[in-house]
Amino acid sequence: MADLVPDPFESLLTLEDDLYTTAYAQGAADGSHAGRIEGRIFGLEKGFEKFAALGQLHGRAAVWGARLPSATITTIDKNEIVNGENEAALPTLSDSERLKKHIQMLHALTDPATFSTLNTEDAVADFDDRLKRAGAKAKIIERMAGETGSPASPDREALETTAGNIRISGAKQKKGDDSMEDFVGSRFLT
Repeated sequence: MADLVPDPFESLLTLEDDLYTTAYAQGAADGSHAGRIEGRIFGLEKGFEKFAALGQLHGRAAVWGARLPSATITTIDKNEIVNGENEAALPTLSDSERLKKHIQMLHALTDPATFSTLNTEDAVADFDDRLKRAGAKAKIIERMAGETGSPASPDREALETTAGNIRISGAKQKKGDDSMEDFVGSRFLT
């Protein structure tokens, strides 16, 4: 029998498939690596935003607690904010038992020591639920304290809609919508 000699053109005939397979495998590996990095950065940004919102609500609970007329609030340490020096500078709130309970509940809901920082579904769901409940509780306290229109009391919906200035690619723009890419409506170019 004759020796079977490999076809010298075999590698040329399968060159395209080999290059495609190699490039696909390399692209999938690079994309997976880049996706993990981008996902991690996105997660850190969102986590920071959520904890910043929680910190703001916790700080507001401490300030409201310091403004209560009675000095026997068990869950809120007045020294967290005032340190005994500027207590007279803060206007006091009404001596309502209901208001005290709402402030204590807000403080308990936003206490950072009671949150899990694990990246599990249950921990994230618990955090989101408590943040949502704390936001609602803060609105109730604002209304009871008569602070709904004050500039020191930012409307949460207004804060969330500040992202409305971001231009989505491919979206139609109105003339002069103040986005960075909108040079048509610029008064400097006319």
